[in-house]
Amino acid sequence: MRGVRNRLSQVASWLACCLGRGTRAPIGEDDIAVLVAEVGEQTHAGGTFVFREGDAAARIHILRSGQVELSRMIGGRRVVLQILRPGDVFGDVPALLGEPEPFDARAVTDSSLLSLDTEELLRLLATRPRLTHRWMVSLAERMSGLQTRLIDLLAGGLEAQVATYLLRAAGSTGLVEISQAQLASMLGAQRTSVQRVLKNLEDAGLVEVGYRRVELVDAAGLASLLGDA
Repeated sequence: MRGVRNRLSQVASWLACCLGRGTRAPIGEDDIAVLVAEVGEQTHAGGTFVFREGDAAARIHILRSGQVELSRMIGGRRVVLQILRPGDVFGDVPALLGEPEPFDARAVTDSSLLSLDTEELLRLLATRPRLTHRWMVSLAERMSGLQTRLIDLLAGGLEAQVATYLLRAAGSTGLVEISQAQLASMLGAQRTSVQRVLKNLEDAGLVEVGYRRVELVDAAGLASLLGDA
């Protein structure tokens, strides 16, 4: 029993940090406790699917560790729409709309997820105003992020698109964990073209490219490539 209590305490602390971060919509300890009581934990080996496009949106997921990519087939090729990292929520949009999953969700690396039954989430949102507010803010932040990414894709050439994505994804860490194939897929570009851009940026001393990772060496120099964009 002590082991179970410790695990629940760890999950509660992590959820409080994840969902309660920022000041836009703080979440209370009682809401966290109720949420923890309903979540289950899943593990997915790298390369396996959490769900497939067309599946019923039966559960909402919060990525706890690892990396998950959302993708779908478009025009005969697989396009990566988003790479999820710990703290990211997914699966709630189709659940709230009552629609099937619009993407494949595949674990890129061994991943751990917290999941919640769709009907249970709807019940909690109907009875927990602060939790509902936090969840709606989470949705708005994700939609804003997708709009920003669309603007990035429409502005400038491939070099500017690569630079913009790296700057946004690196945040304060200066490190982006992504393969060149994933980056090419997200930008709708050929892998060889992205490789060429990354090589030029590395030769210029702006980034350092490794296996499934890009480290920003000179973020200011990288940002200078964007110009008005």
